[in-house]
Amino acid sequence: MSNPNAAASAQEKTPSYAWIALVVSLLAAISIVYAWMWLPAITFPVFKGWLGANCASVQADPSQFGLLSNVMGLVPIAALIMAFPASFVVRKFGPKVGTLVGLGLAIIGSAVCALTITSSFMAFLVGRFILGLGLAQTIVAGPTCVSIWFPNTTRGRAMAIWSIWAPVGIFTVNVFGDGIYHAVGQNLVTLLWVWTIVIVVIGILFAVVFRKPRADEASEVSAETKSFREVLPFFKKRQLWCLIFMFAIFNYMNYAFSQYLKTWLQLDPTAGGLGWDPAMAGLIGGALTACGILAPIGGFILDKLPRNLKYIAVVSGITGLTVCSALAFQNNMVVFVFYAIFFCIGNMFLNGCCRPMIPTYVFKGGATAVALGLSFLTFGQYLGQTITSYALEPFNASMSAGACDPMLAFWALVPIGVVGIIASLFMKPSKQDLAGGKPQGKPAENAQTK
Repeated sequence: MSNPNAAASAQEKTPSYAWIALVVSLLAAISIVYAWMWLPAITFPVFKGWLGANCASVQADPSQFGLLSNVMGLVPIAALIMAFPASFVVRKFGPKVGTLVGLGLAIIGSAVCALTITSSFMAFLVGRFILGLGLAQTIVAGPTCVSIWFPNTTRGRAMAIWSIWAPVGIFTVNVFGDGIYHAVGQNLVTLLWVWTIVIVVIGILFAVVFRKPRADEASEVSAETKSFREVLPFFKKRQLWCLIFMFAIFNYMNYAFSQYLKTWLQLDPTAGGLGWDPAMAGLIGGALTACGILAPIGGFILDKLPRNLKYIAVVSGITGLTVCSALAFQNNMVVFVFYAIFFCIGNMFLNGCCRPMIPTYVFKGGATAVALGLSFLTFGQYLGQTITSYALEPFNASMSAGACDPMLAFWALVPIGVVGIIASLFMKPSKQDLAGGKPQGKPAENAQTK
């Protein structure tokens, strides 16, 4: 459902409060990243050693070490399950309440982890699952919060800025996570409570600061809700489904680097790593996995591309990530530099262009259509990440055994990247699409209202 008041002006001014709404929505998502991604920050070997020394259930049954991949794997599995229910919550209660529900679930999940990590590894995994539910709810509701505030002229860039939530969170937790872990006496219980408190504080800030736009502040994406039956016609686009499929592949590939890059950077050169100390590995590894912070540049380029060439931004991104995957985990500094360059190119375009393109395709369906579109995108995102933890387990095991085999990562990543490139090429608009009237993302002049 489009907003008729907003449709009256092709150059709608962005309300000043929209940027405040964007900031608190972004902080809400970032806060959950800390509770999600602290493990790669302290590295898998450290976590495994801590469990062996402090978790009663692991000490009683060492076979539970075989479940370690689930610590990271269960979060995207839960997010995958929650992707579509999240859109129902947004439709029923609105994006603000939807975000608060997500933060509440994340708080519960993180608290369960803190309360059970020394007694029951299985209960700890339940907490990780609940955390994943909260993550999905928040990242479906969060960009919907942004879309109802920003007009077409700035929405792409605003949603690209929101899309840096994971890169910023991963970077900061990689840089500071190990230091915080040592500051709390290398006590994982205390560390988990720290991340829980962070989510609580940000949740209170969001609840106080965020509000729906007033009538004179509303964007083309109406905050009013419609039934799912009313918005489903907006989902009959080949380009939209190719975007969702490609986004799943992007996250499958990217999650491998988020999980294993820092561990590999610290691995002894004789075992195939670069042999960096934890501080350097955290700084460089964190900076690389956070290169999605370049997303606003990708969003700006997307805005400047003509309508018939916007898909090229996505093609460029997935191609860059595929090339970087072919160069990854090689014990060679020159190769590592080129890996870093292509990794940044891939993340700049894919983080900056994929989410902003959802309202571009379905904006006439209002907040309900945007939330549903983001649910499909979130489903694809965590489907990809769920597979990563298990598909890359042989590579992770090779590092743990002190004999890193980069080809295990190559064959798990590069062929999938090629499939992603093919999917992105099918996002090219047809002649019928190009002849269909106004550019994508612009409101129809005869916008229909409920």
